Amino acid sequence: MTDFNLSRRTFVGAAAGAAGSVLLGSEAFAQSAGALRKVKVMSSLPTLTSAATYLAQARKFDQAHGLAMEILQTGGSSSLQIDGVISKNADFGCPGSGTALDAIREGADIKILGAFANNQIAMVISNEQMKKSGVSASAPIADRIRALKGATIATNPVGATYYMMFRTILKQYGLDPDKDVRLVGIQESSAMISGIQQGRFDAICSASGIVEQAIALKAGTVWFSGARGDFPGSDKNMVIVLIARTETCEKEPALVDAMRAAYGDALTAINDNHAASGALLKERYFPKFDPEVWKMVWEGAKAAYPRKMIFPRQAYDFWIENDPKGAASFKNVDYKKIVFPAAMG
Repeated sequence: MTDFNLSRRTFVGAAAGAAGSVLLGSEAFAQSAGALRKVKVMSSLPTLTSAATYLAQARKFDQAHGLAMEILQTGGSSSLQIDGVISKNADFGCPGSGTALDAIREGADIKILGAFANNQIAMVISNEQMKKSGVSASAPIADRIRALKGATIATNPVGATYYMMFRTILKQYGLDPDKDVRLVGIQESSAMISGIQQGRFDAICSASGIVEQAIALKAGTVWFSGARGDFPGSDKNMVIVLIARTETCEKEPALVDAMRAAYGDALTAINDNHAASGALLKERYFPKFDPEVWKMVWEGAKAAYPRKMIFPRQAYDFWIENDPKGAASFKNVDYKKIVFPAAMG
């Protein structure tokens, strides 16, 4: 998930287990539509963060609600997803929460339809760096974070959701992200993996399901993981959202309800049938992922997903309060106007 750097002028010019109210709307849509309604959904490549998107398609939850999802992959770029939705090249997008809110602040006419992953930030530290730090991977989280002082760390590009999250974590535990560590923004996850393997980076930090691949190469050890609950309150820091144009929400609310219901079903499956959902995702989207590492990562992510397709006020507050430009920069943004009513929780 990368930074959103389009201008305000670009925005203006670009012009089976869901909640009852959502399910009723989706059923009404399915019945009235007859044939499946084709929808284009822009998403990042498969990661644990984007699991609900891919599971909704794999388990045909979209079809259960009258939809036929076509997933358009955008690498790790949230900006492309937002731009694609605004320009009508896609009906829905799945950007990082922080990036979506930044875009809205700059004038993007989109609404948040709910969030479908909690904080899933993860770090793998090189074996050499861990030995040098004198701190073990089982030490208290505060000690592990402070042990990063002086390290060169590859992470997502400046402005990306996990970039912003990582800076917040560093500050929370007493490190200055601009002085105490060297952050290197990397667009491609493969470059992170090869970089730590070749010794260019002391650690790599991004979404769970990406950085852990370095473990199979014996290049490092998991240093922290939001998905397994290393950070208190991770369930409140929702990191990825479903978006649509405001026009779509106003003119086709039944379509939005159907999409939210499909995601709601996916979240129910992930939470209530975690092992089976993981097996399907592994087979379909992560075939080359080391089986033992996958097992460790997926089993450790049992609390990594919300049960409802919502984006509550506390999640909104977290992101604007930790935005580099400060909460005051959102003075013209109204939470109740940018979040779909049923997604307010």
